[in-house]
Amino acid sequence: KEHPKILAAYGGAYEDPELQRYVDSLGQLLAQTSELPDQTWTFTVLNSDTVNAFALPGGYIYVTRGLIALAEDEAELAGVIGHEIGHVTARHAAQRYGQSLLTGIGAVAAGILLGGQAANIASGIGQMHVASYSREQENEADSLGIRYMARAGHDPAAMSSFLRKLEAQKQL
Repeated sequence: KEHPKILAAYGGAYEDPELQRYVDSLGQLLAQTSELPDQTWTFTVLNSDTVNAFALPGGYIYVTRGLIALAEDEAELAGVIGHEIGHVTARHAAQRYGQSLLTGIGAVAAGILLGGQAANIASGIGQMHVASYSREQENEADSLGIRYMARAGHDPAAMSSFLRKLEAQKQL
């Protein structure tokens, strides 16, 4: 249900069939080395120059063309995709989704009990709580991504080189 919303938010899928096939092929190879090789995996290149990658429950992995441009080689891109596969195999996205449902229920309850502005504040705090993965979840996804990269024959050191590039880009 979320896939069309993601496409709309990021300018659609990038219209380059060769690049899409390449990213899908790399993603499928990495996914086959994961703990969920029989899951259906969907890898989509988004038409956005923003440097971003993320995963949704059910094996949906997204990378933007901006992220692909920042990656120097296949191993760096494999590190990012492996990391996102790690979020799915560890069920981090599903955990966040469950937390967001609880947050929504809490916001409704706050609205009933507190009314108005207090409910808006409670809802905002709850959404900030589930807005990103925890440091523990990020570390776990990194470890899993490194495992998948190594199993697929890529140099795991490429993940740290890409993270340095990402930090430098962020500083700009």
